[in-house]
Amino acid sequence: MFKNTRKNTTAGRAPKKLVAGRFHASSSKSASGQQARQNNSRQGQKAAPAKPAPAKARVASFEDLKQQLAAWAENERVPGKIQAWFTRDAVSEHSDWRIINKLVNGHETLVLDAPAKGMEPPEPVQGIFDQLHKDHLRTIKKALRQIWFRATGDGRFALLIQANVHGKNSGHEIKTLVEFIQHNYPQVISCHQIQCTPNHIFDPAAQLKMRVDMRGIFGSAFMPIAGTGFSMHVLDWSPRIKDAWIELPERIRDAIHPAAGDKFFEFYCGPSLVASSLAQDFDQVDTLDCRESAMESSKMNSRNLAGGSLKFHRGHLEAAFLEKFFSHKDNEGRWTFYLNVPVEEPLNAEQIQAIAGARPERIILQAGDLESAGKYVKRFRAEGYMLRKNIPLYLEPGTGKFDLLMLFVPDRVGVLGGFAAKNSRNLKVERPREQVFRKKQGDIPHFVQKK
Repeated sequence: MFKNTRKNTTAGRAPKKLVAGRFHASSSKSASGQQARQNNSRQGQKAAPAKPAPAKARVASFEDLKQQLAAWAENERVPGKIQAWFTRDAVSEHSDWRIINKLVNGHETLVLDAPAKGMEPPEPVQGIFDQLHKDHLRTIKKALRQIWFRATGDGRFALLIQANVHGKNSGHEIKTLVEFIQHNYPQVISCHQIQCTPNHIFDPAAQLKMRVDMRGIFGSAFMPIAGTGFSMHVLDWSPRIKDAWIELPERIRDAIHPAAGDKFFEFYCGPSLVASSLAQDFDQVDTLDCRESAMESSKMNSRNLAGGSLKFHRGHLEAAFLEKFFSHKDNEGRWTFYLNVPVEEPLNAEQIQAIAGARPERIILQAGDLESAGKYVKRFRAEGYMLRKNIPLYLEPGTGKFDLLMLFVPDRVGVLGGFAAKNSRNLKVERPREQVFRKKQGDIPHFVQKK
């Protein structure tokens, strides 16, 4: 049934959850405990196992997050003043929703999965959710894994229907459901049916490697990103809440104040929203990601830019890639690197050395957890880069998760002391004209872009 293009998704944008633990009890037994058990035994009573009270999930408030960040900065001795938080109010119509099939009390049932606690579902989400409980859709209800409402950020949605469809009845019911959606909800601008192999729940930010077979039902495979003039592939990554994310490029511009002749490189780019939005402020803009959906989104946005000034590179952030890229004469100059680092794939020592070795004018690093952020400060310090600004980003209000945007610059005046002397190669950010890596190009693997 599925004969369309097959997509491979290996994105990693989902934030890592903290896992609480407890120490194991000691093997020694207290005397009081033994005496109590002996008394119970003599009386013929069975000690009832203690039932812990069910843990109630609590989303940290904005004030909790501020205190957490302040405590982290003090404990880690992070230099510099933390700037004002960047956030925007979350709007339910501008956020991704899901209708997902879950096991509840041993029975499969459809539930609404909100992007943040306390959000009320918009009209199309609630209406389609209610429609799925009608008797004439009982077959598709059983086959349904999820319906993902991908928000464009301006009140419209692109639908992804993931279902294990077998037989004529399921196909007929999907057609009936789609006709209902088209007739009642013009806010839904496209709809696609997907199946995954292995049969996991699809998530654009998932770490699982899977094949996604997609069949277009109506509308384009590309969805607009609000009023930015840019688009993204319907399978590509973006935060579930869009309001602050859409305005993030402007906040980054205000933080770095680009000058004439500067160049920009976005790593882990996804749809390349930041690079595309800032393209007019830089002489050259490049992006890198390993996923096919990111490649398709970035190429679409490049076509929408004057002169097609955005260049996409498909691959991983590796020392070999950076060495090869900066061995070209055309890539000399003052670079700004922006890295939205996945929590599940933190930068390792080799990557950090390669990034610093490329001698960018600025390194903008977006970290999704404070533990990694503290390590990055120390490791880039060891490579001759000092922390200039800390900007906390509350991109998805109501979730209790926040990011930290850190701006690193080369230490030109020896503030870092021995670190700067040890890594003096990083102090000169204007790339020399000689081609220092040209003689080694035979040892550099080449990236071949798949068509």
